[in-house]
Amino acid sequence: MKHYQIVNIQEILRLKKGIAYKGEIGVFVSNNPKEFYISGNLPVYVNAFSYALVIEGHAKVSVDENVFSLSPNKLCILSPLHLTYFHDLSADFKCIFLCMHKDFIDKIGMFNLRQRIAISINTYSNPIFELSPQESDILVGCIENISTQMARNGHRYHLEIIQNSLVRFYLELDNILETKNLKSEKDESCVASIPRNRMKLQGFITLLMNNFKEEHNVSFYAKSMNITPQYLTRIVKAQTGKTVNAFIFELIYSEARNLLSSTDLSIQQITYKLNFADQASFSKFFKRHSGISPQNFRESHFTH
Repeated sequence: MKHYQIVNIQEILRLKKGIAYKGEIGVFVSNNPKEFYISGNLPVYVNAFSYALVIEGHAKVSVDENVFSLSPNKLCILSPLHLTYFHDLSADFKCIFLCMHKDFIDKIGMFNLRQRIAISINTYSNPIFELSPQESDILVGCIENISTQMARNGHRYHLEIIQNSLVRFYLELDNILETKNLKSEKDESCVASIPRNRMKLQGFITLLMNNFKEEHNVSFYAKSMNITPQYLTRIVKAQTGKTVNAFIFELIYSEARNLLSSTDLSIQQITYKLNFADQASFSKFFKRHSGISPQNFRESHFTH
């Protein structure tokens, strides 16, 4: 299996010409291929729901083991922890990219996480959708509006205007998918087209995204899925090349980096948020993965 990274929104946007809000939502536009690569030239698991809409040029994207072609007016919908790799980008490739952490979606009452994951699962076998130029323009306008609202730092209702712009995006997106008969949470044929073990993997990912901050043990996820820890480990390892523990710990580490670099939470508060027994345990975990302490990581980020 190729080397990969788990990245968070703050890390994606750090080197891009874009904007992020507290590491929970971000938008960037690539004007050349080198600007678009999400994490160097490596496959990545993005700790976010992502939407990439091609404006110009051509490229290919690998989603797990499947390769898809991208061209103008094509929309790529990616759910968290799908191994993604953009490659073979043309010299004129231009794309607008929106990504959102599940916590941000959870704050919007009318859109729950379960609905968003259901859409991603039902469209897993083909995450690329061809839009009309008009539909593409509508979504580009929505994403640009999200970016505009994020930039209004002095607004007294900054979070609320960002959320409202995101609601508009989802209303337009869902209207497009429903019109094309692509969105159907009760479509049995769509679910049946996904192999059983793939559905198990998606079930694990769903549980993981909802519980990784509180639940760090394989046994919790296996019990929730009514299977043994050994069976869950075999399923995940066979399809991803990774262990269940690797998924859990790398996602926690990604979230820790995000909280340290994009929030003013104290290390003690982050320790509590990620459900470590004490600050010493969290610091040991973080240093084992990064080579430096959480405090040194935070200081090095803000000095660059």
